[in-house]
Amino acid sequence: MQLTLLASLLLGSSYVAIKSGVSEIDPLLLCAMTVSVGALVVLAYCAWKKTLTWRIFLTRETWLAWLITFVLLGLQYGGLSRTNASTGALIIGSNVLIVAPLSAFLFRERLTRRKIIGLAVGLGGLFVLTTKLDVGGMTGGALLGDVMLLGATICIALTYVLSKYAFKKMTYEQFVLSTLLFTPLPLFALYLGFGSPTTVAASALPLLLYIGVMCTAIPTLLWVRALEAISITTSSTIILSESSFAVILSILLLHEPLDVFIGVGAAMVFSAIYLVSSNGARDRT
Repeated sequence: MQLTLLASLLLGSSYVAIKSGVSEIDPLLLCAMTVSVGALVVLAYCAWKKTLTWRIFLTRETWLAWLITFVLLGLQYGGLSRTNASTGALIIGSNVLIVAPLSAFLFRERLTRRKIIGLAVGLGGLFVLTTKLDVGGMTGGALLGDVMLLGATICIALTYVLSKYAFKKMTYEQFVLSTLLFTPLPLFALYLGFGSPTTVAASALPLLLYIGVMCTAIPTLLWVRALEAISITTSSTIILSESSFAVILSILLLHEPLDVFIGVGAAMVFSAIYLVSSNGARDRT
């Protein structure tokens, strides 16, 4: 659980970081560059652990993971360039609504009353956090960006499911490597074909490194490592906290105002984490 919470904190910071980046750099180019950094970090980690082998690229799960990740990242970066970070956090956080029924159907994970209540409370908290009970504000953003982020959310749910099958053939770090190693290539190709000409200033390097290392490589390794120990429903619910972290970081870094909705929403999300994960050890698959 602790690994998933740490991953959530880092992933929460990605909304502010990516939103800052896409305001200056074409989304496809930014995504390709940051994923390249993340892939190199994971490649070095696999080499250090002596788990680097080309045999993993002979499995169907590897190429499915690569395809899903390519679509996921393209939609996420593109979506965040068209809508605000809070809306993105809400939509991405809703992946638990897809993960829970999928895991119950495929892996026979029990959706106990406690978990159902936790899911409902967590999603309610996200709604309060990101909309401040202003439904009109929720629907007033860029529709295309919202739809792209919904597609990214579906890809995240599919990654959860695929990981359970992949772990039968490879270690967690090998699975992460399979998702990232070849992803920059089609992203660069798409940028060259459809992207807007962009000059990347040297001042952007720290942001690129931060997104690549702290928002891509490390949280993905932590998140996938934790999936070996807890159920995918529990994991996806804990990951809901990334939206809370995203809102908090927006207040601290973007100087957005703090109000009662922030406090109530954050409290609801962390209550949901307690309800779902406190008995997560009995729900392992």
